[in-house]
Amino acid sequence: MRSLSDLRQEAGGRYLQLTEGLTHLVEEGREGQSTFLLVHGATVPHWEFDRLVPHLRATASRIVRFDLFGHGLSDRPSVRYDFELFLGQALAVLDALRPAHPLTLLGHSFGAAIAAAIADARPAIVGRLVLVAPLLDFMRGSLWARVFGLPGVGSPLMRRIGLPALERRRERRYAAIGADDLTPRFVAEARVSGYAEALASMFANGALGDQRERYRRLHSGEREIVVVAGAADRVVPLRDVARVRALLPRHRYLEIAGAEHNLLLTHPELVAAALAPQHGGAAP
Repeated sequence: MRSLSDLRQEAGGRYLQLTEGLTHLVEEGREGQSTFLLVHGATVPHWEFDRLVPHLRATASRIVRFDLFGHGLSDRPSVRYDFELFLGQALAVLDALRPAHPLTLLGHSFGAAIAAAIADARPAIVGRLVLVAPLLDFMRGSLWARVFGLPGVGSPLMRRIGLPALERRRERRYAAIGADDLTPRFVAEARVSGYAEALASMFANGALGDQRERYRRLHSGEREIVVVAGAADRVVPLRDVARVRALLPRHRYLEIAGAEHNLLLTHPELVAAALAPQHGGAAP
């Protein structure tokens, strides 16, 4: 098992020191009028956007990604991994960027709920909000999620059962889309001490539970909102996307036929195209 220090030396990037630990940042481009901040989901870190970023370069002068605590190359502090931890981390990253103009904030899955909360907390900074496969309530429909959240046994079960199953699932899904190179990358980072414990703590502390209030609060601000969904997504199915959309103010919507939850890897050009004004339609 490789250490976090070894992985960091190979990857490079910038590290922001926060109260809870180091946050890994990946920045591309230069400071300017157009900035994207990307927030990843519950299991795969910043590189889930690797295929999307090239399509964003034509419309953004600066693209910033970061790893949530417990994920990727960020620290795995011994704290409660609740929603407030990740929101606080994301707000600290946003404040450190000091954007001179309102930016585009894009979140995927659990990251979409975080992005919605960021937009509510910093309405003057977020000019456009993009919710890709927005998570509604993962805990509601998953027995294993509740088991992994059990006090005292959740972390051992996550290490022995959950993490190996997650690695096998990633291997199958990456092989199916011709991205076999991502499997060893995921495994190397996931096996760093603290990742399994972070996931178990997320379940135990309800981080992946009911997110409806995050989306409902978006009625209080003025911003462009775009929702993107995969028609074949089984993690965040279309019925959940419809429930999220019903909570939102007026927005544009794009549904990608045949796309699953990993649509950022399989359909990056269509996700990027959804940000153009001529794509999608406004919700009533």
